[in-house]
Amino acid sequence: MPRFDRLVRGAAAIGAAALLAGCGWMTPIQTAELYAAGDGVRVEIGVPEVRVENLMVLAAEEGAEGAVYGALVNDTSEELTIGVTIGDGGIEMPVAANDSVLLGVDEEVVIPAVPGPPGGVVEATLSAEGQGSVPATVPVLDDTLPQYADLVP
Repeated sequence: MPRFDRLVRGAAAIGAAALLAGCGWMTPIQTAELYAAGDGVRVEIGVPEVRVENLMVLAAEEGAEGAVYGALVNDTSEELTIGVTIGDGGIEMPVAANDSVLLGVDEEVVIPAVPGPPGGVVEATLSAEGQGSVPATVPVLDDTLPQYADLVP
């Protein structure tokens, strides 16, 4: 009988190991999925290769001047003009093939009067040459978070 017990325990251990290995195999890997990894939003314009990453507006209050931050990304093989319009402000600029432009770093974008309060959202229109335009809901942040304290106009 002891030999049978060892056989049963061994089979149970192999079964448990196979079950646990199956659980890992079935679990999706989050880093393989595209997602907004910051305080702003990620929006594809037409195709995934043309997009705006981490788009946000920094402003002290509704109606005040605001600064736009984010990245215009062009992963296509051609230069494209990408545009962002929020309220009465925005930008249209060429982005080289397989390149990006950092708004607020490489290029300053100012909105004269932010149409929403900090903690809320504002509507934006994003466009890309040959890809059309898409609406987006963009968060408005203020200097509550220390990393933005020096960036709010």
